[in-house]
Amino acid sequence: MFVFNLKKIKNYQFFGLLVLLGLLFFGFNLWGYFLSDDWHWLYLAKSRAWSWDIFSTNYEGLRVGGSYNPLSFLVFKIFYSLFHLKAGLYHLVSILVHSINAYLVFILANKFFVQDKSKKYLAYLAAVLFLLWPSQTEIVNWLAAWPHLWASTFYLLSFIYYLNYRQKAKLKFLLLSFLFFIVSLGFKENAFSLPILIFSWEVYQSLKKEVKNWSWAFIYYFILLSLFLFFRQQFTGALVGYYGQSQLAISPLAYFANLLAFLSSQFTFGAFNIFFYKVSYHYLALLCILGASFLSLYFFFTCYYKKWQQAILLFFSIILLLPVLPLGLHHLNFAGERYVYLSSAFMVIWFLVLITESGLTGKQSRYLFIILSLAILVPLVIKNNIWQQANILSRQIVTSYSELKLTDDAKLISVGLPDNLSGAEVFRNNLQQALELSYPSYKGEIKTLSAYVFLNQKNKNEHLLKWRQDDLGWFAESVDGKFVVTGQTSITKDDVYFELWNYNYQNYTANLMRLMPTEELKQALLKGDVKWLTFDRGRLMVY
Repeated sequence: MFVFNLKKIKNYQFFGLLVLLGLLFFGFNLWGYFLSDDWHWLYLAKSRAWSWDIFSTNYEGLRVGGSYNPLSFLVFKIFYSLFHLKAGLYHLVSILVHSINAYLVFILANKFFVQDKSKKYLAYLAAVLFLLWPSQTEIVNWLAAWPHLWASTFYLLSFIYYLNYRQKAKLKFLLLSFLFFIVSLGFKENAFSLPILIFSWEVYQSLKKEVKNWSWAFIYYFILLSLFLFFRQQFTGALVGYYGQSQLAISPLAYFANLLAFLSSQFTFGAFNIFFYKVSYHYLALLCILGASFLSLYFFFTCYYKKWQQAILLFFSIILLLPVLPLGLHHLNFAGERYVYLSSAFMVIWFLVLITESGLTGKQSRYLFIILSLAILVPLVIKNNIWQQANILSRQIVTSYSELKLTDDAKLISVGLPDNLSGAEVFRNNLQQALELSYPSYKGEIKTLSAYVFLNQKNKNEHLLKWRQDDLGWFAESVDGKFVVTGQTSITKDDVYFELWNYNYQNYTANLMRLMPTEELKQALLKGDVKWLTFDRGRLMVY
Protein backbone atom coordinates (compact mmCIF):
# COMPACT_ATOMS: atom_id res chain seq x y z
CA MET A 1 0.00 0.00 0.00
CA PHE A 2 1.42 3.34 -1.00
CA VAL A 3 2.00 5.91 1.72
CA PHE A 4 1.12 9.60 1.55
CA ASN A 5 3.75 12.03 2.78
CA LEU A 6 1.53 13.78 5.31
CA LYS A 7 3.96 14.18 8.18
CA LYS A 8 4.28 17.93 7.74
CA ILE A 9 0.55 18.68 7.53
CA LYS A 10 -0.84 20.32 10.65
CA ASN A 11 -4.20 19.21 11.94
CA TYR A 12 -5.82 22.60 11.31
CA GLN A 13 -4.50 22.52 7.74
CA PHE A 14 -6.06 19.12 7.21
CA PHE A 15 -9.38 20.38 8.58
CA GLY A 16 -9.16 23.30 6.15
CA LEU A 17 -8.61 20.79 3.34
CA LEU A 18 -11.73 18.90 4.40
CA VAL A 19 -13.76 22.12 4.32
CA LEU A 20 -12.45 22.95 0.84
CA LEU A 21 -13.33 19.47 -0.41
CA GLY A 22 -16.77 19.80 1.15
CA LEU A 23 -17.32 23.12 -0.62
CA LEU A 24 -16.04 21.70 -3.89
CA PHE A 25 -18.38 18.71 -3.94
CA PHE A 26 -21.41 20.08 -2.07
CA GLY A 27 -21.05 23.81 -2.71
CA PHE A 28 -23.69 23.90 -5.46
CA ASN A 29 -26.23 24.01 -2.65
CA LEU A 30 -25.04 27.47 -1.62
CA TRP A 31 -27.38 28.57 -4.42
CA GLY A 32 -30.01 26.02 -3.40
CA TYR A 33 -33.45 26.20 -1.87
CA PHE A 34 -35.54 24.62 0.85
CA LEU A 35 -37.10 21.17 0.49
CA SER A 36 -39.98 19.27 2.05
CA ASP A 37 -39.65 19.17 5.85
CA ASP A 38 -37.15 22.04 5.79
CA TRP A 39 -40.17 24.35 5.70
CA HIS A 40 -41.68 22.69 8.75
CA TRP A 41 -38.56 23.25 10.83
CA LEU A 42 -38.25 26.85 9.62
CA TYR A 43 -41.91 27.53 10.37
CA LEU A 44 -41.48 26.16 13.90
CA ALA A 45 -38.35 28.25 14.32
CA LYS A 46 -40.29 31.37 13.39
CA SER A 47 -43.52 30.68 15.25
CA ARG A 48 -42.41 29.06 18.51
CA ALA A 49 -41.29 31.52 21.16
CA TRP A 50 -38.14 31.30 23.24
CA SER A 51 -39.31 29.45 26.34
CA TRP A 52 -38.34 26.76 28.81
CA ASP A 53 -41.22 24.79 27.29
CA ILE A 54 -38.77 23.92 24.52
CA PHE A 55 -37.28 21.39 26.94
CA SER A 56 -40.59 20.02 28.24
CA THR A 57 -42.41 19.34 24.97
CA ASN A 58 -41.71 17.55 21.72
CA TYR A 59 -39.99 19.42 18.89
CA GLU A 60 -43.35 20.87 17.75
CA GLY A 61 -44.16 22.27 21.19
CA LEU A 62 -46.73 19.56 21.93
CA ARG A 63 -46.94 16.97 24.70
CA VAL A 64 -48.36 14.13 22.63
CA GLY A 65 -46.18 11.97 20.36
CA GLY A 66 -43.41 13.15 18.09
CA SER A 67 -39.68 13.20 18.67
CA TYR A 68 -38.05 14.76 21.69
CA ASN A 69 -35.37 16.87 19.98
CA PRO A 70 -35.14 20.15 21.93
CA LEU A 71 -31.60 20.94 20.79
CA SER A 72 -32.48 20.35 17.14
CA PHE A 73 -35.25 22.89 17.46
CA LEU A 74 -32.93 25.34 19.24
CA VAL A 75 -30.37 25.10 16.44
CA PHE A 76 -33.02 25.89 13.84
CA LYS A 77 -34.32 28.70 16.03
CA ILE A 78 -30.87 30.24 16.38
CA PHE A 79 -30.00 30.02 12.70
CA TYR A 80 -33.42 31.23 11.58
CA SER A 81 -32.91 34.37 13.68
CA LEU A 82 -29.61 34.86 11.83
CA PHE A 83 -30.38 33.71 8.28
CA HIS A 84 -34.21 33.87 7.90
CA LEU A 85 -34.88 32.44 4.40
CA LYS A 86 -31.34 32.63 2.98
CA ALA A 87 -31.06 28.96 2.08
CA GLY A 88 -27.42 29.09 1.03
CA LEU A 89 -26.24 30.06 4.51
CA TYR A 90 -27.99 27.05 6.07
CA HIS A 91 -26.36 24.79 3.50
CA LEU A 92 -22.98 26.33 4.28
CA VAL A 93 -23.50 25.34 7.93
CA SER A 94 -24.33 21.79 6.80
CA ILE A 95 -21.07 21.55 4.86
CA LEU A 96 -19.05 22.90 7.81
CA VAL A 97 -20.64 20.51 10.32
CA HIS A 98 -20.15 17.60 7.92
CA SER A 99 -16.48 18.61 7.58
CA ILE A 100 -16.17 18.68 11.38
CA ASN A 101 -17.60 15.16 11.52
CA ALA A 102 -15.09 14.04 8.90
CA TYR A 103 -12.31 15.49 11.05
CA LEU A 104 -13.70 13.59 14.07
CA VAL A 105 -13.51 10.41 11.97
CA PHE A 106 -9.85 11.30 11.39
CA ILE A 107 -9.30 11.50 15.17
CA LEU A 108 -11.21 8.26 15.72
CA ALA A 109 -9.28 6.44 13.01
CA ASN A 110 -6.03 7.67 14.53
CA LYS A 111 -6.95 5.92 17.75
CA PHE A 112 -7.50 2.66 15.91
CA PHE A 113 -4.22 2.90 13.98
CA VAL A 114 -2.14 4.35 16.82
CA GLN A 115 -0.27 1.09 17.40
CA ASP A 116 0.95 0.95 13.82
CA LYS A 117 2.53 4.27 12.79
CA SER A 118 3.10 3.01 9.26
CA LYS A 119 -0.67 2.99 8.81
CA LYS A 120 -1.33 6.42 10.25
CA TYR A 121 -1.97 7.84 6.77
CA LEU A 122 -5.12 5.71 6.74
CA ALA A 123 -6.67 8.10 9.25
CA TYR A 124 -6.42 10.90 6.68
CA LEU A 125 -7.91 8.67 4.03
CA ALA A 126 -10.75 7.61 6.34
CA ALA A 127 -11.74 11.25 6.90
CA VAL A 128 -11.75 12.02 3.17
CA LEU A 129 -13.74 8.88 2.42
CA PHE A 130 -16.30 9.75 5.07
CA LEU A 131 -16.56 13.30 3.71
CA LEU A 132 -17.18 12.19 0.12
CA TRP A 133 -18.95 8.86 0.64
CA PRO A 134 -21.98 9.01 -1.73
CA SER A 135 -24.45 7.95 0.97
CA GLN A 136 -23.81 11.30 2.71
CA THR A 137 -25.60 13.37 0.08
CA GLU A 138 -28.98 13.33 1.85
CA ILE A 139 -27.74 14.50 5.21
CA VAL A 140 -25.63 17.30 3.68
CA ASN A 141 -28.22 18.50 1.14
CA TRP A 142 -31.40 18.23 3.21
CA LEU A 143 -31.72 20.64 6.14
CA ALA A 144 -34.44 18.54 7.74
CA ALA A 145 -31.74 15.91 8.33
CA TRP A 146 -29.90 18.32 10.66
CA PRO A 147 -30.91 16.34 13.80
CA HIS A 148 -28.91 13.37 12.46
CA LEU A 149 -26.01 15.59 11.38
CA TRP A 150 -25.59 17.44 14.68
CA ALA A 151 -26.30 14.38 16.83
CA SER A 152 -23.47 12.57 15.03
CA THR A 153 -21.04 15.36 15.91
CA PHE A 154 -21.61 15.04 19.64
CA TYR A 155 -21.93 11.26 19.49
CA LEU A 156 -18.44 10.98 17.99
CA LEU A 157 -17.09 13.55 20.45
CA SER A 158 -18.54 11.57 23.34
CA PHE A 159 -16.95 8.32 22.20
CA ILE A 160 -13.60 9.99 21.45
CA TYR A 161 -13.48 11.55 24.91
CA TYR A 162 -14.38 8.21 26.45
CA LEU A 163 -11.38 6.68 24.66
CA ASN A 164 -9.26 9.57 25.96
CA TYR A 165 -10.49 8.82 29.46
CA ARG A 166 -9.55 5.16 29.14
CA GLN A 167 -6.09 6.06 27.80
CA LYS A 168 -5.23 8.82 30.28
CA ALA A 169 -7.56 8.08 33.24
CA LYS A 170 -8.51 11.76 33.62
CA LEU A 171 -11.95 12.39 35.08
CA LYS A 172 -12.49 15.54 32.99
CA PHE A 173 -12.52 13.44 29.82
CA LEU A 174 -15.23 11.19 31.24
CA LEU A 175 -17.32 14.18 32.31
CA LEU A 176 -16.99 15.73 28.87
CA SER A 177 -18.03 12.42 27.35
CA PHE A 178 -21.15 12.42 29.55
CA LEU A 179 -21.94 15.98 28.49
CA PHE A 180 -21.56 15.27 24.78
CA PHE A 181 -23.72 12.15 25.12
CA ILE A 182 -26.53 14.19 26.69
CA VAL A 183 -26.23 16.81 23.96
CA SER A 184 -26.33 14.12 21.26
CA LEU A 185 -29.53 12.68 22.75
CA GLY A 186 -30.99 16.18 22.75
CA PHE A 187 -30.51 16.35 18.99
CA LYS A 188 -31.74 12.87 18.04
CA GLU A 189 -32.87 9.86 20.03
CA ASN A 190 -30.84 7.39 17.95
CA ALA A 191 -27.84 8.38 20.08
CA PHE A 192 -29.11 5.83 22.61
CA SER A 193 -26.78 3.23 21.03
CA LEU A 194 -23.71 4.86 22.63
CA PRO A 195 -23.90 2.96 25.99
CA ILE A 196 -24.06 -0.31 24.02
CA LEU A 197 -21.08 0.83 21.93
CA ILE A 198 -19.01 1.67 25.01
CA PHE A 199 -19.91 -1.60 26.72
CA SER A 200 -18.87 -3.48 23.55
CA TRP A 201 -15.59 -1.56 23.49
CA GLU A 202 -14.85 -2.63 27.07
CA VAL A 203 -15.59 -6.26 26.21
CA TYR A 204 -13.35 -6.02 23.14
CA GLN A 205 -10.46 -4.53 25.10
CA SER A 206 -10.86 -7.09 27.85
CA LEU A 207 -10.80 -10.01 25.41
CA LYS A 208 -7.67 -8.63 23.80
CA LYS A 209 -6.16 -8.06 27.25
CA GLU A 210 -5.02 -4.58 26.23
CA VAL A 211 -6.30 -2.96 29.42
CA LYS A 212 -5.30 -3.78 32.97
CA ASN A 213 -8.71 -3.28 34.50
CA TRP A 214 -12.31 -3.33 33.40
CA SER A 215 -14.08 0.04 33.56
CA TRP A 216 -17.61 0.17 34.89
CA ALA A 217 -18.10 3.73 33.63
CA PHE A 218 -20.42 2.47 30.90
CA ILE A 219 -23.06 1.98 33.60
CA TYR A 220 -23.37 5.76 33.97
CA TYR A 221 -24.22 6.05 30.27
CA PHE A 222 -27.07 3.60 30.76
CA ILE A 223 -28.25 5.65 33.74
CA LEU A 224 -28.17 8.83 31.66
CA LEU A 225 -30.07 7.06 28.90
CA SER A 226 -32.70 5.85 31.38
CA LEU A 227 -33.18 9.40 32.63
CA PHE A 228 -33.52 10.67 29.07
CA LEU A 229 -36.16 8.03 28.25
CA PHE A 230 -38.02 8.89 31.44
CA PHE A 231 -38.17 12.57 30.53
CA ARG A 232 -39.08 11.67 26.94
CA GLN A 233 -42.02 9.69 28.23
CA GLN A 234 -43.08 12.54 30.51
CA PHE A 235 -42.86 15.17 27.78
CA THR A 236 -44.20 13.26 24.76
CA GLY A 237 -46.25 10.45 26.29
CA ALA A 238 -44.12 7.83 24.55
CA LEU A 239 -41.23 5.91 26.06
CA VAL A 240 -40.23 4.52 22.69
CA GLY A 241 -41.56 4.94 19.19
CA TYR A 242 -40.36 6.19 15.86
CA TYR A 243 -41.30 8.03 12.69
CA GLY A 244 -44.77 7.02 11.56
CA GLN A 245 -45.30 4.74 14.56
CA SER A 246 -45.94 6.01 18.08
CA GLN A 247 -45.29 2.61 19.65
CA LEU A 248 -42.51 0.16 18.84
CA ALA A 249 -43.73 -2.95 17.02
CA ILE A 250 -41.19 -5.77 17.03
CA SER A 251 -40.69 -7.48 13.64
CA PRO A 252 -37.39 -9.40 13.87
CA LEU A 253 -37.21 -10.62 10.27
CA ALA A 254 -38.15 -7.22 8.84
CA TYR A 255 -35.64 -5.51 11.14
CA PHE A 256 -32.87 -7.87 10.09
CA ALA A 257 -33.72 -7.34 6.43
CA ASN A 258 -33.45 -3.58 7.06
CA LEU A 259 -30.06 -4.15 8.68
CA LEU A 260 -28.86 -5.98 5.58
CA ALA A 261 -30.23 -3.17 3.42
CA PHE A 262 -28.40 -0.55 5.50
CA LEU A 263 -25.11 -2.44 5.34
CA SER A 264 -25.30 -3.06 1.61
CA SER A 265 -26.47 0.46 0.75
CA GLN A 266 -23.30 1.91 2.25
CA PHE A 267 -21.45 0.40 -0.70
CA THR A 268 -24.16 0.28 -3.38
CA PHE A 269 -25.39 3.81 -2.50
CA GLY A 270 -29.04 2.91 -3.06
CA ALA A 271 -28.55 1.66 -6.63
CA PHE A 272 -29.84 -1.84 -5.76
CA ASN A 273 -32.63 -0.93 -3.34
CA ILE A 274 -35.30 -1.96 -5.85
CA PHE A 275 -33.74 -5.40 -6.33
CA PHE A 276 -33.00 -5.86 -2.62
CA TYR A 277 -36.50 -5.06 -1.45
CA LYS A 278 -38.04 -7.13 -4.24
CA VAL A 279 -36.11 -10.13 -2.91
CA SER A 280 -37.05 -9.13 0.64
CA TYR A 281 -40.73 -8.92 -0.29
CA HIS A 282 -40.86 -12.38 -1.87
CA TYR A 283 -38.18 -14.29 0.07
CA LEU A 284 -37.82 -12.55 3.43
CA ALA A 285 -36.96 -15.64 5.46
CA LEU A 286 -34.44 -16.92 2.90
CA LEU A 287 -32.79 -13.50 2.68
CA CYS A 288 -32.44 -13.35 6.47
CA ILE A 289 -30.98 -16.87 6.63
CA LEU A 290 -28.40 -16.07 3.94
CA GLY A 291 -27.55 -12.71 5.54
CA ALA A 292 -27.19 -14.21 9.01
CA SER A 293 -25.03 -17.02 7.65
CA PHE A 294 -22.73 -14.62 5.84
CA LEU A 295 -22.30 -12.34 8.87
CA SER A 296 -21.76 -15.32 11.19
CA LEU A 297 -19.08 -16.76 8.93
CA TYR A 298 -17.40 -13.38 8.59
CA PHE A 299 -17.20 -12.83 12.35
CA PHE A 300 -16.07 -16.44 12.90
CA PHE A 301 -13.16 -16.18 10.47
CA THR A 302 -12.07 -12.69 11.56
CA CYS A 303 -11.94 -13.88 15.15
CA TYR A 304 -10.30 -17.19 14.20
CA TYR A 305 -7.54 -15.37 12.30
CA LYS A 306 -7.38 -12.70 15.02
CA LYS A 307 -8.39 -9.83 12.75
CA TRP A 308 -9.85 -8.08 15.75
CA GLN A 309 -10.06 -4.59 14.27
CA GLN A 310 -12.13 -5.78 11.34
CA ALA A 311 -14.56 -7.60 13.59
CA ILE A 312 -15.07 -4.81 16.11
CA LEU A 313 -15.40 -2.05 13.51
CA LEU A 314 -18.11 -3.91 11.59
CA PHE A 315 -19.79 -4.80 14.87
CA PHE A 316 -19.75 -1.11 15.87
CA SER A 317 -21.29 -0.20 12.51
CA ILE A 318 -24.12 -2.61 13.23
CA ILE A 319 -24.66 -1.28 16.75
CA LEU A 320 -25.09 2.24 15.42
CA LEU A 321 -27.82 1.00 13.08
CA LEU A 322 -29.92 -0.57 15.86
CA PRO A 323 -32.06 2.54 16.56
CA VAL A 324 -33.11 2.90 12.91
CA LEU A 325 -33.89 -0.74 12.10
CA PRO A 326 -37.68 -0.15 12.29
CA LEU A 327 -37.40 2.53 9.59
CA GLY A 328 -35.54 1.05 6.66
CA LEU A 329 -34.68 2.65 3.32
CA HIS A 330 -36.85 3.69 0.42
CA HIS A 331 -37.76 0.68 -1.73
CA LEU A 332 -37.24 2.45 -5.06
CA ASN A 333 -34.37 4.90 -4.61
CA PHE A 334 -31.70 6.18 -2.21
CA ALA A 335 -34.02 8.14 0.12
CA GLY A 336 -33.39 7.45 3.81
CA GLU A 337 -29.60 7.30 3.68
CA ARG A 338 -29.38 9.75 6.56
CA TYR A 339 -29.98 6.72 8.78
CA VAL A 340 -26.60 5.21 7.85
CA TYR A 341 -24.63 8.45 8.29
CA LEU A 342 -23.32 7.79 11.80
CA SER A 343 -22.68 4.12 11.11
CA SER A 344 -20.57 5.02 8.06
CA ALA A 345 -18.03 6.69 10.37
CA PHE A 346 -16.96 3.21 11.50
CA MET A 347 -17.77 1.56 8.20
CA VAL A 348 -15.17 3.54 6.22
CA ILE A 349 -12.51 2.71 8.81
CA TRP A 350 -13.52 -0.95 8.61
CA PHE A 351 -13.27 -0.78 4.83
CA LEU A 352 -9.71 0.57 5.00
CA VAL A 353 -8.67 -2.08 7.53
CA LEU A 354 -10.15 -4.73 5.24
CA ILE A 355 -8.07 -3.45 2.30
CA THR A 356 -4.83 -3.16 4.25
CA GLU A 357 -5.20 -6.71 5.59
CA SER A 358 -6.01 -8.19 2.19
CA GLY A 359 -2.34 -8.67 1.25
CA LEU A 360 -2.35 -6.46 -1.84
CA THR A 361 0.95 -5.27 -3.29
CA GLY A 362 1.74 -1.59 -3.66
CA LYS A 363 0.89 -1.61 -7.37
CA GLN A 364 -2.38 -3.43 -6.77
CA SER A 365 -3.24 -0.94 -4.04
CA ARG A 366 -2.71 1.99 -6.38
CA TYR A 367 -5.01 0.46 -8.99
CA LEU A 368 -7.58 -0.20 -6.29
CA PHE A 369 -7.34 3.42 -5.12
CA ILE A 370 -8.05 4.66 -8.67
CA ILE A 371 -11.04 2.33 -9.01
CA LEU A 372 -12.29 3.34 -5.56
CA SER A 373 -12.02 7.04 -6.42
CA LEU A 374 -14.19 6.55 -9.51
CA ALA A 375 -16.63 4.33 -7.62
CA ILE A 376 -17.11 7.11 -5.07
CA LEU A 377 -16.94 10.30 -7.12
CA VAL A 378 -19.21 9.21 -9.98
CA PRO A 379 -22.27 8.36 -7.82
CA LEU A 380 -21.51 11.35 -5.58
CA VAL A 381 -21.73 13.73 -8.54
CA ILE A 382 -24.84 11.99 -9.92
CA LYS A 383 -26.68 12.11 -6.62
CA ASN A 384 -25.69 15.71 -5.93
CA ASN A 385 -27.05 16.59 -9.37
CA ILE A 386 -30.37 14.98 -8.43
CA TRP A 387 -30.49 17.06 -5.26
CA GLN A 388 -29.75 20.16 -7.30
CA GLN A 389 -32.68 19.35 -9.60
CA ALA A 390 -34.88 18.83 -6.54
CA ASN A 391 -33.90 22.31 -5.30
CA ILE A 392 -34.88 23.81 -8.65
CA LEU A 393 -38.17 21.92 -8.66
CA SER A 394 -39.03 23.04 -5.13
CA ARG A 395 -38.41 26.66 -6.10
CA GLN A 396 -40.62 26.18 -9.18
CA ILE A 397 -43.44 24.87 -7.01
CA VAL A 398 -43.34 27.75 -4.53
CA THR A 399 -43.00 30.48 -7.15
CA SER A 400 -45.71 28.94 -9.35
CA TYR A 401 -48.29 29.52 -6.62
CA SER A 402 -48.39 33.22 -7.50
CA GLU A 403 -49.26 32.26 -11.10
CA LEU A 404 -52.53 30.64 -9.98
CA LYS A 405 -54.02 34.08 -9.22
CA LEU A 406 -55.86 32.83 -6.15
CA THR A 407 -57.15 35.05 -3.37
CA ASP A 408 -54.93 35.39 -0.30
CA ASP A 409 -57.46 33.45 1.77
CA ALA A 410 -58.03 30.60 -0.71
CA LYS A 411 -59.08 27.24 0.72
CA LEU A 412 -57.33 24.31 -0.95
CA ILE A 413 -56.98 20.55 -0.67
CA SER A 414 -53.57 19.42 -1.91
CA VAL A 415 -53.15 15.98 -3.41
CA GLY A 416 -50.50 14.55 -5.70
CA LEU A 417 -47.63 16.79 -4.66
CA PRO A 418 -44.18 15.31 -5.40
CA ASP A 419 -42.82 13.22 -2.55
CA ASN A 420 -39.26 13.00 -3.88
CA LEU A 421 -37.28 13.18 -7.08
CA SER A 422 -35.43 9.88 -7.62
CA GLY A 423 -34.60 9.90 -3.89
CA ALA A 424 -34.06 13.62 -3.27
CA GLU A 425 -36.84 15.10 -1.15
CA VAL A 426 -39.04 17.72 -2.84
CA PHE A 427 -42.25 18.66 -1.06
CA ARG A 428 -44.84 16.31 0.32
CA ASN A 429 -46.55 17.83 3.41
CA ASN A 430 -45.36 21.34 4.10
CA LEU A 431 -46.65 23.58 1.33
CA GLN A 432 -48.79 25.55 3.79
CA GLN A 433 -45.72 26.54 5.80
CA ALA A 434 -43.72 27.27 2.64
CA LEU A 435 -46.36 29.70 1.38
CA GLU A 436 -46.78 31.41 4.74
CA LEU A 437 -43.03 31.98 4.95
CA SER A 438 -42.60 32.97 1.29
CA TYR A 439 -45.67 35.19 0.77
CA PRO A 440 -46.26 37.72 3.59
CA SER A 441 -49.87 38.38 2.51
CA TYR A 442 -50.83 34.71 2.31
CA LYS A 443 -53.72 33.85 4.66
CA GLY A 444 -55.05 30.74 2.98
CA GLU A 445 -55.55 27.20 4.18
CA ILE A 446 -54.22 24.01 2.62
CA LYS A 447 -55.35 20.60 3.80
CA THR A 448 -52.97 17.91 2.59
CA LEU A 449 -54.01 14.39 1.65
CA SER A 450 -51.34 11.73 2.07
CA ALA A 451 -51.10 10.72 -1.58
CA TYR A 452 -48.25 11.92 -3.74
CA VAL A 453 -46.76 11.59 -7.20
CA PHE A 454 -43.55 9.67 -7.60
CA LEU A 455 -41.07 11.66 -9.71
CA ASN A 456 -37.90 10.80 -11.58
CA GLN A 457 -35.58 12.91 -13.68
CA LYS A 458 -37.48 12.09 -16.88
CA ASN A 459 -41.06 12.78 -15.81
CA LYS A 460 -40.55 15.72 -13.42
CA ASN A 461 -41.83 18.26 -15.95
CA GLU A 462 -44.31 16.01 -17.74
CA HIS A 463 -48.09 15.63 -17.57
CA LEU A 464 -48.54 12.85 -15.00
CA LEU A 465 -52.19 12.72 -13.92
CA LYS A 466 -55.44 13.20 -15.81
CA TRP A 467 -58.50 14.20 -13.81
CA ARG A 468 -62.11 13.16 -14.31
CA GLN A 469 -65.28 13.31 -12.25
CA ASP A 470 -68.31 11.16 -11.51
CA ASP A 471 -71.30 11.43 -9.18
CA LEU A 472 -69.29 10.46 -6.09
CA GLY A 473 -66.15 12.51 -6.59
CA TRP A 474 -62.97 12.68 -8.62
CA PHE A 475 -60.36 10.40 -10.16
CA ALA A 476 -56.70 11.31 -10.69
CA GLU A 477 -55.28 8.68 -13.02
CA SER A 478 -51.79 8.08 -14.36
CA VAL A 479 -51.55 9.37 -17.92
CA ASP A 480 -49.52 6.39 -19.17
CA GLY A 481 -50.77 3.78 -16.72
CA LYS A 482 -47.48 3.58 -14.83
CA PHE A 483 -47.23 3.49 -11.05
CA VAL A 484 -46.73 7.19 -10.29
CA VAL A 485 -48.89 7.59 -7.18
CA THR A 486 -47.66 6.72 -3.72
CA GLY A 487 -49.10 6.96 -0.21
CA GLN A 488 -51.60 5.20 2.01
CA THR A 489 -53.93 2.72 0.31
CA SER A 490 -57.14 4.17 1.76
CA ILE A 491 -58.00 6.63 4.47
CA THR A 492 -60.48 9.34 5.42
CA LYS A 493 -58.86 12.69 6.09
CA ASP A 494 -60.22 16.22 6.17
CA ASP A 495 -63.67 15.11 4.95
CA VAL A 496 -62.22 13.22 1.97
CA TYR A 497 -62.17 9.45 1.63
CA PHE A 498 -59.55 8.44 -0.89
CA GLU A 499 -58.25 5.15 -2.21
CA LEU A 500 -55.23 4.23 -4.29
CA TRP A 501 -56.21 1.69 -6.95
CA ASN A 502 -54.10 -1.03 -8.58
CA TYR A 503 -51.76 -0.82 -5.63
CA ASN A 504 -48.33 -2.44 -5.84
CA TYR A 505 -47.60 -3.53 -2.26
CA GLN A 506 -44.00 -4.29 -3.08
CA ASN A 507 -43.08 -0.66 -3.72
CA TYR A 508 -46.12 1.16 -2.26
CA THR A 509 -47.25 2.73 -5.53
CA ALA A 510 -50.46 2.85 -7.55
CA ASN A 511 -51.65 4.36 -10.82
CA LEU A 512 -54.98 5.90 -9.80
CA MET A 513 -56.42 7.94 -6.95
CA ARG A 514 -60.12 7.80 -6.11
CA LEU A 515 -61.21 10.94 -4.22
CA MET A 516 -64.64 11.01 -2.53
CA PRO A 517 -65.39 14.08 -0.40
CA THR A 518 -68.37 14.45 1.90
CA GLU A 519 -71.45 15.93 0.27
CA GLU A 520 -70.90 19.31 1.89
CA LEU A 521 -67.27 19.49 0.75
CA LYS A 522 -68.23 18.20 -2.69
CA GLN A 523 -70.66 21.09 -3.14
CA ALA A 524 -68.00 23.57 -2.00
CA LEU A 525 -65.59 22.11 -4.56
CA LEU A 526 -68.19 22.32 -7.33
CA LYS A 527 -68.93 25.96 -6.45
CA GLY A 528 -65.21 26.82 -6.38
CA ASP A 529 -65.21 27.83 -2.69
CA VAL A 530 -62.62 25.09 -2.19
CA LYS A 531 -60.26 23.89 -4.92
CA TRP A 532 -58.09 20.87 -5.54
CA LEU A 533 -54.41 21.83 -5.58
CA THR A 534 -52.09 19.43 -7.34
CA PHE A 535 -48.83 19.16 -9.24
CA ASP A 536 -48.46 18.94 -12.99
CA ARG A 537 -45.68 19.68 -15.48
CA GLY A 538 -43.33 20.83 -12.71
CA ARG A 539 -45.73 23.40 -11.25
CA LEU A 540 -48.78 23.79 -9.03
CA MET A 541 -52.19 23.47 -10.68
CA VAL A 542 -55.77 23.86 -9.42
CA TYR A 543 -58.92 21.94 -10.40
